[in-house]
This record gives sequence, structure tokens and C-alpha cells, in this order.
Amino acid sequence: MNQEKYVIAVLKKLKCSGSKKKEIRKELESDIAAALENGESLEEIMARMGSPASLAGEFNDNFSKEEITAFKRRKGLGIAGVIIGILVVLLLLGFYMIPKNYPMGKSGLYTEEEVTERTKTVISYFDEGDYEAIQEMCFSKSMEQAMTEEKLEEVKKLFGEDWGEFVTFGNIYLGEVVQMGKSYAVVQINATYENTGITYTLMFDKEMKLCAFYVK
Repeated sequence: MNQEKYVIAVLKKLKCSGSKKKEIRKELESDIAAALENGESLEEIMARMGSPASLAGEFNDNFSKEEITAFKRRKGLGIAGVIIGILVVLLLLGFYMIPKNYPMGKSGLYTEEEVTERTKTVISYFDEGDYEAIQEMCFSKSMEQAMTEEKLEEVKKLFGEDWGEFVTFGNIYLGEVVQMGKSYAVVQINATYENTGITYTLMFDKEMKLCAFYVK
């Protein structure tokens, strides 16, 4: 594990606000840099600081009641946001419950490369705040109306005021779902940001139009 991954792993387990995570990130990076200058290896530093879980636990134990309360309130809103979701027209849960799931490429309508590229494009627009570009990719007018700047910004805030810069994509699941004779490509992909981790679930029709966009 390199320094960046170690710090991010600690941040993901912190139960505090985005601004507090940013403060702790700077503190950790400063402490590690100072230790490296003093001749310690990164392995020695991480061993001394402890695992990401244990170090985050120490921080969590010392947060003020106000900070913890704010975190729980925001987490509660996030759960509510997940329940309400941003699924429009297509209910993703319904798709998963239907026992007609297939590996990507089964129908011959999709390729892993095409769907992965399309997914990352949508997410990059979301990160950049280019919501008009996302609307142009939607499969229907009702979907476009749900993907407004106001609504998508509200979704972002449910998971923290400051996500930080995008770092990298993680695990990705690709598959196909058939409902009422129609095939859809389903993608679930993890994305790491400086201050948080997000799991995206997207769905595309055979024209590669966006049918569902889900954030948790």
C-alpha cells in the first residue's frame, strides 16, 4: 500500500464532516512527509501509525459530540437519498429481482469496452458538473428532467460537501438484464475521491442511452 492509498483508506473510515477529513488529510500527509525526511521508510511509518481502521478509530474516538452528530445527520440524509434514489422510469431494484440476469455480451448488443467507456464518460460529466451533457445522453424526456443541475447537486451533497479530486476507479461489475423482452446493460463501479468513496450504478439501453443513474 502506498502513501496515497493509506491516507484514503483512513479517510474513508472517518465519521466526520468533509472539511474535517480535509484537515486530517493534510495533517497525515504532513506527518508522513516529516517522518520520511527523518529517514523512516513508508512501511515503518504505516506500521507505527497502525492500520487505516485503527488509526481512523483513534480519530473517531476524539471527535467532538457536535462533529459526530453532524456526521450522523448527514449519513441519515444519505440513507434517505439512497432510498428515494434518482432512478427514473426504470426501478433498478425491480431489475435485480427479476431472474433474467446475463453476462455482458450475451445478447450481442453490448461490449465491455463500449459500456465501460460510456460509464466513465457519464461519471466524468457528473464530476465536472456538466449536467447538460448527461441530459443529452438520457433515453427519455422524463429522465432528462430528473437529471437537472439542482437535483444532481443535491445528490452530491448527500454524500459530503467536499469530495475532493477524483483519484481512481476501482472494482467494476458488468452485466445484462432483460425485462419485458428488452435488454439493458447494467454497470456498477467504485470510484475513489480524495475525501470519499462512491459506488455508481448505471443502466443503458441498446442505443447506449442512459436509463438509470444511482449513487451510494
